[in-house]
Amino acid sequence: MLFSTIGQGWVFLWMMAAGALIGAWYALLAFLRRLLAAGFWLSLAADLAFGAGAAAIFCAALVAADYGRARLYGVLAALAGFALFALAAFGPARRAAHGLGAAFRHIFVKIRAYRWIKVIFK
Repeated sequence: MLFSTIGQGWVFLWMMAAGALIGAWYALLAFLRRLLAAGFWLSLAADLAFGAGAAAIFCAALVAADYGRARLYGVLAALAGFALFALAAFGPARRAAHGLGAAFRHIFVKIRAYRWIKVIFK
């Protein structure tokens, strides 16, 4: 059986981009879950939405990159793209969110200390 290796580089890049997009989808849903203080049912709905969205992204990338043929290197490329996104974005995004939260808390504490604010919102 002959196996063509001519287009595998592009397929690999497409699938890595799909993995990074799946990582962004996961980050968005995790942010929404944290923002809404999700309980059991909302977490379940977010998990189901992540699974459906990840499957749709993966299948669309497979069709666009390699005519729908699922090969091991494509799956590994998607996993590598997700891992690269997680390493590159989750840590800095978490630190940025923590910094923004601390800055907002500091601003609100300062505003709350003003006499006019105490008189108006007694």
